[in-house]
Amino acid sequence: MNLLRFLQSLGKEPLRRLLLGAVTSALSTSVILALVTYAAKKIADTQKEFVDLPVAAVFAVCVLLYVVSESRMVARLAADIEQMLDHLRMRLIGRLRHAGLWQLEHFGQSRLYESITQSCRVISSNSQYLAQAMRSVVLIITILLYIATVSLLAFSLLAALLVAASLVYYQYGLNVEEHREELTSHESKLFECVSDLFDGFKEQRLNSARSRALTGTFERLSSDTAAARCEVHRHRWHQYVFGETAFNVMMGLVVFVVPSYVPSIRAELVKISAAVLFMMAPVFDLMQSLAVLRESDSAAGRMMALEDELTPLVEPGSADPPEPVPANFAELRMEGVEYAFPAAAGEQPFAIGPLDVSIRRGEVVFVTGGNGSGKSTLIKLLTGLYHPNRGCLTCDGAEITPPRLAAYRALMAPVFSDFHLFSHLHGLDDLDRITVLDLLCWMEMQRVSGFDGDRFTRIDLSTGQRKRLALIAAILETKPVLILDEWAADQDSPFRFKFYREILPELKRRGLTIVAVTHDDHYFDAADRRLHLDEGRLTELPVTTGGTV
Repeated sequence: MNLLRFLQSLGKEPLRRLLLGAVTSALSTSVILALVTYAAKKIADTQKEFVDLPVAAVFAVCVLLYVVSESRMVARLAADIEQMLDHLRMRLIGRLRHAGLWQLEHFGQSRLYESITQSCRVISSNSQYLAQAMRSVVLIITILLYIATVSLLAFSLLAALLVAASLVYYQYGLNVEEHREELTSHESKLFECVSDLFDGFKEQRLNSARSRALTGTFERLSSDTAAARCEVHRHRWHQYVFGETAFNVMMGLVVFVVPSYVPSIRAELVKISAAVLFMMAPVFDLMQSLAVLRESDSAAGRMMALEDELTPLVEPGSADPPEPVPANFAELRMEGVEYAFPAAAGEQPFAIGPLDVSIRRGEVVFVTGGNGSGKSTLIKLLTGLYHPNRGCLTCDGAEITPPRLAAYRALMAPVFSDFHLFSHLHGLDDLDRITVLDLLCWMEMQRVSGFDGDRFTRIDLSTGQRKRLALIAAILETKPVLILDEWAADQDSPFRFKFYREILPELKRRGLTIVAVTHDDHYFDAADRRLHLDEGRLTELPVTTGGTV
């Protein structure tokens, strides 16, 4: 069972505590059964109403023992499960932090989000059912042993029926799980259709044929989802009805079958019937627990499988102590760097290179080229986010090997074209508020956002405004190299002019090395050098003035 393997990763102690708690709870419940049966028989034999104080005292102790053991078992199990989830989440995050960019881009984010959030929630919310299932199993066994002391025949028949019923019940569970997987598939398609409706709202509103087709697709997928959900409910109900039927058959065996073959047992029929009735609660608890635990068990299996799948994505040497590179470098170089994206069989892969580029300290370098020419790939290679198939990066002649990669990347402060604006300025401690406010004014953002503690007060802005905040965050990192991937593309004309004629020169004056991807030919003269890409081939063109706006 995945949940038990999941729990066992903390060591043997959690499983030992779980088993000890289940046994204590089950034994105390079994003793309560024996005491109640004994007291009832004694009252029936003597025909007197009385209270046997010693028996009543033991009964009270057993009830207290049950309450304490059951409560501690569930609380301790929940704590162990949460500790294990925390450990596993941190291991997953650790592998994500050290994963290669290309591998992570093609791994798929939906599985990562599902495992780190949804699977954890499923396991956490259902952890008590593992304790309930364990206690129910032990309790059923102890009650069967109690029945065995009364009648071996009754014990044999009930045990055989329980085993057979368990196998059939398990098969019903497999059927439910199979239909639940079909339901998940239908729900995924329905969710995709809903996403098309919201993400493509403008397009479908302007095309009535597309709107009708989308509505028809949604209607069909909704109907399929409803039918699949009905199948899940039907099979789950069949499973439940079978469980109740099996229990009723157990009662029929005790009352109608066993006395026919062992007439002498009729005197003990009350004890056996009471034991079977007492077994009703743990049997149904076990049925309920197994139904719920199947989903939690699958979630635990997915999380452990995900951890194994993420391991090959980790970059070699990324978790080792980094070797330093000079922060006051004089030159960064790409020497014979080549990179090709994997392609399907028979297709020509997009390739870039060989790239022989030298970037000197304090330069402003523009990277130009048409769409799909490889500009963003060049940036990812220069920053060390992509690993070249051939060639190498160097810093002042020292090759950037895996142990030096983290220190090399620490030289860069980027604002990518698909940038993410963090809600908090993570890693920037003890920021000077005046400095941040001056930057907000410089970027003409003081009226729409502010700064409080370690975060901007507002980030739900236009793309151009969010890029200005991202540039402020990059400047605050005080890294020697600033990487800007089509930063000015979303700025209005006046601020674009300010960016090229005021901001870039000032950043250069402060000693920053700037590598900027741009299409703004009016401002090519703002650069010291211009590198042009055409279908993955790099040439250096003269810096010319295309005009002003």
